[in-house]
Amino acid sequence: MTVGYIVTLILLAIINFPFVIAVDWYVRRPNTKFVYKVEPEPGQVSREKRSAVITTPVHALLLGGFFLSGWLVPAPETLPTIASTFLIVFFWTEIWHYVSHIAMHTKPLHFIHREHHKSMLTNPWTSVSFSFLEKFIFSAGIIGFVAILSHWMPISFYGIAAYYVLYFYTNTLGHANFEFRKPHYYESWLGKLFNSPSFHAMHHARYTKNYGLLTPWLDILFGTAWEDFSQVQTRAAESKPLTRLREKATPI
Repeated sequence: MTVGYIVTLILLAIINFPFVIAVDWYVRRPNTKFVYKVEPEPGQVSREKRSAVITTPVHALLLGGFFLSGWLVPAPETLPTIASTFLIVFFWTEIWHYVSHIAMHTKPLHFIHREHHKSMLTNPWTSVSFSFLEKFIFSAGIIGFVAILSHWMPISFYGIAAYYVLYFYTNTLGHANFEFRKPHYYESWLGKLFNSPSFHAMHHARYTKNYGLLTPWLDILFGTAWEDFSQVQTRAAESKPLTRLREKATPI
């Protein structure tokens, strides 16, 4: 294992925390456009921080383990290989997250996902609060898939790492319970491609639907999106937050 790979793994094990701390500071500023203006449960953030210490390094440990075992065979690092790997991991993770997320909402498997859903009102620390088993399944499904591909096509170690950096940042924003997009975002071309933070805030508040990670594609395709997700986004963007977790948006 090269020095570059070792440094990358160390950074991947810890880099999520600066993102969480920075976004947590940001949402505490005055005039934050919250999705839900609701008081958090006592002790929630402390519980989430305890979970984070255990589960946040899992992806780095798995990536290193797959590499050292020979299951992941990285190709020579070139810009085209890094870029193609990044895109492969991006699209596969959207599928894997959607399917595994729905599976963990079924009764037999919900015990895996229960820790994350203790937080019905999200905040940046919710983005790193999972059970060990859930984090292991999520990351093993991602890295295991590209490890198999690496025996058939060029896969970049740094391309995988680059995707994780994007995931850490966007997943933190997605749990931050604030809206930084403009009103009617989902009517724009960008809104057809990527979620805003309000999308996942609704999933936690209502416990079902809006299962997607960074994109709304699969939820829209399979009818698992909340019908008022665009209205909720617009309300938040216009500083008209919902005041109850299960509240439905009324027409703007």
